[in-house]
Amino acid sequence: MSGEIKNSSNEMNLEQMGSRYPSRLSFSRSMLRKLIFDNWKITKSIFNLNNHGFGTAIYEIIAGKEIYSLVCFSQFLDDKDRSDRVIASKWDTAYTLHRGKINSREISRLKKNIPLQESGRNSPNEIVLSRANKSVRLFQYVVDCLANGKQPNIKEINKVGYLLRTTAVYGSGKFGLSDFINIKNNTIFNQPFRAEMLAVYLIREFSIDLVEHLALKKNPRTAVKLKKEIKQHLGIGNATGLGMAPFIVKHPKLISKWMKQFNQTLESINNFKIEIDFMNMYLKLLKKAHQYLIEVQPTDKLQIKKNLLSISDLNKFINYCASLKEKNLRDIKWEKILEFAYNNYNLDTYEIAKVQLIEIYPEVSEKLANDMSEDEDMEIEVSQKLRDLKKIILKNYDWAININFNDKINNYLFWYISQAKLEPRLGERYNEYGGEREQNLGIAKMVKELYNDLKDQNLDLSVSEYLLSNARFRGIIKRIQSLSNYPHAEIRDNILHKNTHPIDMLRFKLSFFGASRYDPKSDRWLRVTFFSGAPYLSDLSQNNVDSWGFATKNSYI
Repeated sequence: MSGEIKNSSNEMNLEQMGSRYPSRLSFSRSMLRKLIFDNWKITKSIFNLNNHGFGTAIYEIIAGKEIYSLVCFSQFLDDKDRSDRVIASKWDTAYTLHRGKINSREISRLKKNIPLQESGRNSPNEIVLSRANKSVRLFQYVVDCLANGKQPNIKEINKVGYLLRTTAVYGSGKFGLSDFINIKNNTIFNQPFRAEMLAVYLIREFSIDLVEHLALKKNPRTAVKLKKEIKQHLGIGNATGLGMAPFIVKHPKLISKWMKQFNQTLESINNFKIEIDFMNMYLKLLKKAHQYLIEVQPTDKLQIKKNLLSISDLNKFINYCASLKEKNLRDIKWEKILEFAYNNYNLDTYEIAKVQLIEIYPEVSEKLANDMSEDEDMEIEVSQKLRDLKKIILKNYDWAININFNDKINNYLFWYISQAKLEPRLGERYNEYGGEREQNLGIAKMVKELYNDLKDQNLDLSVSEYLLSNARFRGIIKRIQSLSNYPHAEIRDNILHKNTHPIDMLRFKLSFFGASRYDPKSDRWLRVTFFSGAPYLSDLSQNNVDSWGFATKNSYI
C-alpha cells in the first residue's frame, strides 16, 4: 500500500468499507446529543410487568410540544423458539415507537399486533418496529447476581456486552409504518435513522429495568441494582444479516452524503496545525481504541486475525505519534499523520486514526452530523448525447468496464427477495434456483452491458433516440447521469463476484449507525452492540453525552 493516495475509488471498495468504525457523526451519537441539547424529557410512564417479567412497559418522550412513546411488550418464550434468524416468529420482547401519547385503546391494539411483528397490522402512527431476545449466556446470570445482592463480574459482562439482542429494527414505511418523508416533515426525527436510534437506546434502558425488576421479584430482601460502572458497559445487542446490504445500492445519493459529511470533517481538520495538548488528547483516544481491541472477543477466525493485526499496527501508530512530540508539532498538519497511517498500517488502523482525530475537534463535526439527509430523486437527461454519457462512464465507472462478466466467477452471485419474509437473500447462480427473481443490484454488470452496447452506436445520438430501441438501459442510464457529481455513491466493486463478503457492506452501514463490538458469524450475518459505554437516562448530561466511543471495562470508573 506504500505510496498510495487515498481517494473515493478505494474508500468505496469493499475492503475499506469493511474496515470502518463509528465516529462522532454516527446516528447513535448525534441522536443522544439531540436528546440532551433539545432537552427531551423521557419518563417510564407504565411498567406493568408480573413476577416473571411479562407484561407492558411504556417510556414516554416529550420533545417540545410533541409526545412519543416507546411501547415494550415482554412475553414468555420457550428456549427452543429463541432464534436470531429472520424466519423466527416468536421473540422474548417486541417494541414500537409510537407517535403520540398512549391510551388504553391504543395499548390494546398494539398488544395484538406488535408481538406479531411483520405479521401484525401497523398504523402510520407507528414509526419504528423492533423485537429482541434475551442473551442466553448473560441475562439470567445478571438476574441471579442481583437477586443475591451481588454485582455481576465485569469480565462476564464484557464477554457478551448486552442483556437483550434485537433481531430487527424496522422503520421508513416498512410493514405499514410511517415512511421517512412523513417522519422527516412532521416529526422531530428529521435525520436518517434518528428515530430508530432512539428506540434502540430506550430498549437498552428497558433491558436494565427488566433485570432489576426480576431480581427484586426473585428476592426482595437481598436484591440490589446494577452499579453504574457495570451497567454502562452493557449495550443493546443486534443480530443482522443481508437485509441491510442492498440499502447501500438502493440509496446511492444518501450514502454519498454520509461520506461527504465525514470527509468534509476530516478535510477541515487536516489543515489544522498540531498543538501539544491536542496530540496528548489524540494519544489518549488511540490508547483507548487499542484497549478496546484487546478486550473485544469476536468468534470469527478472520475477524480475530484482523483484530490482532490492528492491535499490533495501532500500537506502532501510537508510538509514531508519541515520537512526534519531540519535534516541532506546529510545523506538521494532521493530514501528514493520516497519510502515514494509510501508507504504513492496515485499513482498520487507518480508520481508527480518522475517527479518533474527529473526536478532538467536536466543533467541526457537530453541524455536519445534523445534516445527513439528502434528496434522493433521480432524473434522466434525455437530451444528453451518447458521447457525453460514455465520457461519464469512462470517468466514474472505469472499475466496472474492465470486469469480464463472461468469466463465471464474476457473475456467480445473485440477489433476490425471499417470499416468506420479504428479506434480501443471496444465491449462487450456477448452483441454485431463483435467478429469475434477481434484483438489479449488480451495478457493475449493468454498466458494462451498457458500455459494450454503446461501442456499436452512433455517439451523436441523444439518449432519448437511443432508448427508443434500447429501453432496457433506461434505469442504469438514469443512475449514471444522476450520480455523475456524487463521488461516493457507488460501491466500486463487483458484488456479484464469487468471493464477495457481504458483511463488508454491513459494516460500512453499521459504522454510520454507531455499532461496535463487530462479531461476524459468517460472511453473511453478524452480531454487534449499540450504545456500549453510553450513559443511561439517569446519568445523561452535556458532560458525558459524547465520551463513550470505544468503550472499555475501565472507561467509567
